[in-house]
Amino acid sequence: MALINTLRNRMGKIVIVVIAFSMAAFILTDFLQSNSTLLGGQSNEIGEIASTTVKYDEFQAVVEELSYNFQLNTGRNPTSQDMDLIRNQAWQRLIVENVFEPQYNELGIAVTDDEMVEMVQGNNIHPQVRQAFSDPQTGVFNKDQLMSYLQQIPNLPPQNRDAWISFEESLRPQRALTKFENLMTLTNYASKYEAKDDYVAKNSSASADFLYVPYFTILDSTIEVSDSELKSYLSEHADEYQREETKSMDYVVFDIVPSAEDSALVYEDISALMVGLQEAEDDSAFATRNSEGNEVFVTYNPSTKPSGVDTLSAIGSVTAPTLIGNTYTIFKLSSIEGGDEAFVRARHILFKWEDDSDAAKREARTRANGILRDIRNGTDFAEMARIHGTDGTASQGGDLGWFGENGAFVQEFKDAAFGFRGAGLIPRLVETQFGYHIIEVTEPKSNEVVKVAKIEKELFVSDESLNNISREADLFAFESKSYDDYLRLAEEKGYDVLRATRLSQNDEQVGSLAEARNLVYWLFNKAEEGGVSEVLETTDHYIVAAQTNYQPKGIASLEDVRNEITRKVRDEKKADIIIEKLQGLEGTLEEMKDTYGDDARLNSAELTLSTLSITGVGYAPQAVGIAFALEVGELTQPFATDNGVIVLQLSDKTMAQDLDDYESYKSGVTNTRRGFRRREEPFVDQRIYDAFLEFADIEDNRYKFF
Repeated sequence: MALINTLRNRMGKIVIVVIAFSMAAFILTDFLQSNSTLLGGQSNEIGEIASTTVKYDEFQAVVEELSYNFQLNTGRNPTSQDMDLIRNQAWQRLIVENVFEPQYNELGIAVTDDEMVEMVQGNNIHPQVRQAFSDPQTGVFNKDQLMSYLQQIPNLPPQNRDAWISFEESLRPQRALTKFENLMTLTNYASKYEAKDDYVAKNSSASADFLYVPYFTILDSTIEVSDSELKSYLSEHADEYQREETKSMDYVVFDIVPSAEDSALVYEDISALMVGLQEAEDDSAFATRNSEGNEVFVTYNPSTKPSGVDTLSAIGSVTAPTLIGNTYTIFKLSSIEGGDEAFVRARHILFKWEDDSDAAKREARTRANGILRDIRNGTDFAEMARIHGTDGTASQGGDLGWFGENGAFVQEFKDAAFGFRGAGLIPRLVETQFGYHIIEVTEPKSNEVVKVAKIEKELFVSDESLNNISREADLFAFESKSYDDYLRLAEEKGYDVLRATRLSQNDEQVGSLAEARNLVYWLFNKAEEGGVSEVLETTDHYIVAAQTNYQPKGIASLEDVRNEITRKVRDEKKADIIIEKLQGLEGTLEEMKDTYGDDARLNSAELTLSTLSITGVGYAPQAVGIAFALEVGELTQPFATDNGVIVLQLSDKTMAQDLDDYESYKSGVTNTRRGFRRREEPFVDQRIYDAFLEFADIEDNRYKFF
């Protein structure tokens, strides 16, 4: 207003008109943006949860709060991949606020101020608070540091103070959700009648003979299936083929990697440093000035010494540059000292006994002594370990690597290994609680500790290389005027065309590309079927993509499920043929089999009411139900199962007798239900959680913004 008054006084009505016009344009622009859906633009509505519209700025406020909490907990700013996770957490929080918090209120669930104090500074400190004040190296929680920080909060800058208060308040809904989960768990109750049903299902038994004709006995090529039949089947079973909106795409990846010239430059640089390091008087200072790594002067014992350092025998010697991952590394041996702990390297073959009986132990010992004798006579130790070893080291020839006197190995094993002089095969078996061991010391015990200077130079992509890779990707995208062009050019240029199918709106990974949210954003917001993208970027790649398929929300497209439905329609036709042929047969099951021919199989089954599969038939719960509905000796008409046609004859049936007490079965039913827990979502019983979300009718449009 001060600016407007100044302009009014100095420049009169003309300026006032100009400002009024500018303000009107600004207000109108804001209005049009906020109602841009009327004009075909992007709305600022990021979704709807339980009839509550979620605005973009509301969502972003939660994201910013969680980002601060992340920084407080980890001591670093979130990466792009972390931000994807944080946005998911923000969306889950809004679901909790709009779907579950009304339930808390109705149930009287609350988190008191006393509980908040207990979570932040009491005896039951919240895990997030613990993490924020734990040593990042050891993971040990420092309560004194926490209390010191809490005392300083009144003196912190307002922004930091408000952020901490926000962090504390974020703990409240988490605790409320835990209470809600516990309440749902405790209300998960099985009645006496449900327990009885479970008891009867598990303890009722039946024996049945059956004639079975699998569908595969009729060749697929003899059964014709038309598109109209497939469409009819899909329409009749629409509920089974409901799909969320998905899209598929092909993509070509251009890796952003150093060229041979880039690598040569780094090799030349570190080779020069190798000479300088060899001549340096202060190894640590020289490495600190010239290394790009965090470790510049390192102490190694035998178990931690990297392979490059193994080649250094004389103080002052320097290794040749070694490429480790994406980094050239050189080491200089600065000193050799004696450490407090000895280490040894060994390999072993473990022979376990079947049980704790004397006979089982004797049998294991006899086997072990036989192999020990073979090894002493020249048989290869590693090969024997791979054949006879019974623990996880067998595939590595029994190699245990280096281990220390204070390590976690059992004492009898350590006594044998560290008591052996030099290297070689220990000529006797060593018994531990795990079994009998044949042990060979491959590196004698040593308490040698080496201190080395370490210089690392990371490979980089030069501007010239980056431009060449970018130019190649740009040219491919430019020349791909259509999907056909895209495939033709990729084949001509030798590019691998990768495929990602059924991607959802909020997916963050495409194939092996972990941070590929921008590809999914393009696919759902800009792409058209058969359309080719501009060059898209991830951290280490340029990508050119093409949309290949679109599945709208609703019933699946025929092409998407053609193979599955074709098999089912074909099996229905086979079932009709088999049933018609079996219905014309008379006599016993044996006589029906003889008449039908070699394709029919005669077998028997022992069943309970809880059985879902039959040996030789596969999944067939309907056959089990039919069997228990029969009277002893009764023969069924032929009927279809998932994999073939069956004719059943019941030979015996025993129904479970009533019990006076079904408490143990009540507990079993309850515990089985509690097994359906969803831990990656808010902590409530999965079916209750899904029911809440279904009734909330959630619309998630985050994919339009991120």
